[in-house]
Amino acid sequence: MSELERLYTPSEWGKRYKSEEMIERFYEFCEKVTETTRKTIKCKLNVPYGPNERTKYDIYGIDLPKDAPIFVFIHGGYWQEFSKDLTGFSVPLFVKNNIKVITVGYDLCPNVRLGDIVAEIKSAISQILKYAIDSGSKNVCLAGHSAGAHLTACLLHDDNWINHVTQQGYFKLLKEIILISGVYNLKPVANVSHGKVLDLTEKEINTFSISTLDEAKDRRISGLKVVVTVGDDDSPAFIDESRKYTQKIISIVDNVEYLLLQDIDHFNIVEKLLDPNYYLAKLILQSLQPNANVC
Repeated sequence: MSELERLYTPSEWGKRYKSEEMIERFYEFCEKVTETTRKTIKCKLNVPYGPNERTKYDIYGIDLPKDAPIFVFIHGGYWQEFSKDLTGFSVPLFVKNNIKVITVGYDLCPNVRLGDIVAEIKSAISQILKYAIDSGSKNVCLAGHSAGAHLTACLLHDDNWINHVTQQGYFKLLKEIILISGVYNLKPVANVSHGKVLDLTEKEINTFSISTLDEAKDRRISGLKVVVTVGDDDSPAFIDESRKYTQKIISIVDNVEYLLLQDIDHFNIVEKLLDPNYYLAKLILQSLQPNANVC
C-alpha cells in the first residue's frame, strides 16, 4: 500500500483493531444497533424525496411532539458504499431527549456521478427543512460523517440553494452543521483505489473540492454555527483536511469551531453518539435543546 493510499484509508490509523477488523466490527456494530433501534423506537422508514430506490430518508421519534427539534444525519462511505439502513447509532440518545432524528439515504457511485449525489442531498435537506417548518420545529441540526461531511459541506458553497431555502423561510431553522471526519479536497482521492469507482473528471474535482474553491469576498453566512470535527486517531490526511477546511470556511461563515477529539478514530467518532457523556453528543444535544436536562 502506498503512503497516499494509506493516508486515505482511515481504518489503517485506528488503534483499537487492525484495518480489516476495524471495518468488519464497524459494520457489525451498525447492523446490530440499527436493527435494535428500529424495533424499539417508533419510526417511519423510506420516506421518498426523489424518484430512485435510495433517495429516501427515515424519521425516528414520530411519537414525539410535532414541533420537536430535528437532528439530521448523512452517512459516509466514500460516496460508493454504506446506507441509511446502517445509521441507527445516530438515533437513540437524541430521541430519548425528545429530538426527532432523520437519516438520509442517497444514490451511490458508480451508478450515478458525484454531482448527482450532491444534488440529491440538496433536495433532501430542502424537503426536510420544509417538513420541519410545517411541523413547527424551531431547531434543526445537520451532521455528516466522512463522505457525508463533504456532501453536507457542499450546501455551504451553493448560493442558489441557500437563497432558495432562505426565500422559503427554511434556512433560519438550521442552527448548526457538524462536519465529522470529512474529506474536502478530491484531488488526492482521485489517485487512490477509492477514487477509481468515482471516475472523477478534472471538472468534477475542481467543482467539488470545496476546500480549494474561490469564494466571493463579500459572501457571508450568519445565524448558523459550523463545527468541523475529527479524531486524533484518524488519518493525518483527514485531520489536515479538517484543519484546512476550517480555515477555508472562517472566511464565509461567522461562527466556526474546529474540534479535535482525543483518543477517537474515524469510526468510534460516530459510534459513541450513543453515549450521553460523549463530548460531540453533548454538543449536538446542547444545540437542539439548550435548556434541557440531558439524560
